[in-house]
Amino acid sequence: MRTYAIGMLRSFSGHIGRLSIQAKLILTYILVILIPTTVFSGYILDANYQNSITSIINKNEYFLNTEKNNILNHMKTMELTSQLAQSDKEVLDYLLSNRDFTAEELINFNTHSYHNLQYIMYNNPNISNLRFFTGNKYAREIWPIIYNEQRIAGEDWVKRFYAQPEASWWTIYRGPEELRSSVEGERQNQLNFASLIREIKYPLDQHLALLQVNMRLDVFFSNIYSNLQEASTQVLAIDRSSQLYYNESSAFYDKIAPEDIQRQVALNARGSEGNFRFTHEGIPYLCVYTGIERLDSRLLSVVSLESSYNDMNVTRLAIGGATLMLVLILSLITYKLLSVILKRLHLLRDSMKKVRQGDFNVEIPQLGGDEVGELGNHIRQMLSKINELIAEAVNKQASAQEAELNSLKNQIDAHFLYNTLENLKMLAEIEGQLVISDTLTSLGAMLRYNLHWTTHDVRLYEEIQHIQNYMAVMNVRYSGRLELRLDVPQQYRQQEILKMSLQPIVENALKYGMNGPGLRRRGLIIVIHAYEQDGFMYIEIRDNGAGISAERLDNLNRALQLEPAALVKDSPLVNGSGSGRGASAFDASGSGIGLRNVHLRIQLHYGKDSGLWLDSVEGEYTKVTLRVPYLILSGGLAE
Repeated sequence: MRTYAIGMLRSFSGHIGRLSIQAKLILTYILVILIPTTVFSGYILDANYQNSITSIINKNEYFLNTEKNNILNHMKTMELTSQLAQSDKEVLDYLLSNRDFTAEELINFNTHSYHNLQYIMYNNPNISNLRFFTGNKYAREIWPIIYNEQRIAGEDWVKRFYAQPEASWWTIYRGPEELRSSVEGERQNQLNFASLIREIKYPLDQHLALLQVNMRLDVFFSNIYSNLQEASTQVLAIDRSSQLYYNESSAFYDKIAPEDIQRQVALNARGSEGNFRFTHEGIPYLCVYTGIERLDSRLLSVVSLESSYNDMNVTRLAIGGATLMLVLILSLITYKLLSVILKRLHLLRDSMKKVRQGDFNVEIPQLGGDEVGELGNHIRQMLSKINELIAEAVNKQASAQEAELNSLKNQIDAHFLYNTLENLKMLAEIEGQLVISDTLTSLGAMLRYNLHWTTHDVRLYEEIQHIQNYMAVMNVRYSGRLELRLDVPQQYRQQEILKMSLQPIVENALKYGMNGPGLRRRGLIIVIHAYEQDGFMYIEIRDNGAGISAERLDNLNRALQLEPAALVKDSPLVNGSGSGRGASAFDASGSGIGLRNVHLRIQLHYGKDSGLWLDSVEGEYTKVTLRVPYLILSGGLAE
């Protein structure tokens, strides 16, 4: 999967890379406008939608609280009715009677006490009925208020009342089953009651009767069964048995069944009040609920958000369409503007195509002073430089052919010189002139070393052999007063070093070191010492010659560090004026390669961390230290 994603990304990058600059700029422009606009529009729409949902939630919470207050008022009315009914002492005495009543007593009870019970019941038209259920066989039934308890012995609500510990209990009473079976459709709602059940214990906490106060459910839940609700909102009630009570005539339930609402409440409702959202068959809904604690029920307000969702989609489409139209118009304008701006760039592109085909005489016009004009100017200068380099290359090729002829001639001359020196050496040996023979041998080796340049890099021991030959030849001039001492361990003799980098230093030592008083009599000693430190090879060439003054030494060391352009023609460091050793370090008249030339060659070949510097005490010694990377040619770069 990851490989596939990487391949797709590379393919997309390849397609983007093949687009023109104009297309890339337009694409970038579209993305710069489209992405922030889309994000901002989405944020605004989502915020508006959330605000709309919050407003709907607040509205329905207020509506439910209003309905809940109405229900609580109904419950207070029912409680007051029950208190008035059970506070009538004559009614309690009637229920407590332990003998049969005479006709006159029954007429008196019906005229006074029973009439008061009817008055209590009919005084509040919302009360459906008030009923006493007694097990006293002497208390005759007087419909519709006083009944024998045997009539409700099998009722479910009676069993549940006695199963709970409270003396007062609220429930939803669904009416006698024999009546429900004879009534169909919506008329069954008229048999549903909110019921208050109380046990009358009199006297001395002995069971006397059950008191039931009922209120029709369509009165108790007035807004649930009302047809004045909004088409997108319905109020429902759900009791402790998860039984739903709702307006069956509402078209709201054509799109969602009450059982589906019941299932969502069971899954999402937590606590006594709150709200949640769910989706049914692609339609979003909002459910706000609150609890009626004493009835152990919940009031629900279910709102269809289909209209709000559709309005948001219409708004989203309108904003999206307007954004796309704006992007399209701006893209067309940008395309035209970019065509004008990039016209000069296209001209440069066509010119470079001609150059690629070999036409280096393309005329590029002045294209203004901006970046494109500056690029055109650089290309014009580049073409001019290319033409100059072509001419120079032609000249160099001609010079190279001439140099090959000269090299062949020099090779013939060198062989002639080597053969002549060899013949002179043989004559000296025949004549017994061994000093002359040895000197000619050293001179021949020097000439071969100087003239045979197959590479710029040699081993340290080869450069030392060249110095030994040089010292042997120079000892003829100085009558053997020169001595070369070597302190170079065997493991360092394979060190890489630039050819002819040590000989100019030794040559300067001879040329200027012998100027000291008494040196021509006692002789000059040159010591070559090599050691390795921190990945660099240090080679010291020290003599016991005339030395250099402190001021001159400082000038020389500073001059070695200057860039070539910093050395002006009239500087005493360049022209060699002044006294003391080192005056020839920057002219070519002495050894042919001065100390600065050696220093620059080393830095050019090995980098700025390499080079040489001088130490000296006037009248005592001079030491030149050369530093190069520790590189053994027989084994590679040293670790």
